[in-house]
Amino acid sequence: MNVILTKLPSILAFLVGGMSVVAGGMVLRGWQPGWSVIAWLPVYNFVVGLLTLIPAYLLWVNHRYAPIASIATFSLHAVVLILLFTVFRSAAAFQSVGAMTFRLVTWIIILALTAFRR
Repeated sequence: MNVILTKLPSILAFLVGGMSVVAGGMVLRGWQPGWSVIAWLPVYNFVVGLLTLIPAYLLWVNHRYAPIASIATFSLHAVVLILLFTVFRSAAAFQSVGAMTFRLVTWIIILALTAFRR
């Protein structure tokens, strides 16, 4: 059970990052999801999905910078979600807001598990 609790935050980070890479990559390669897509959002999803490998690895090895990298990733998603709710309110599709909310909630869980683990 202890091994599961120590590795679960890393696994969640890897999965949510991988989902972002796949979703962003599909749109960047021309897939049309059926709703309006803000031009920069697939690029953000793809790049930040790749960058999520950094906190995922740091969490896996229980590195001392893992919490800082996790908070930075959470903060980045929070800023983008705030932008989607404010600046891009009329342009953001419900699905995009939902996906970003899912990422944010997942990072809250990762941060809580990391704090619980310490």
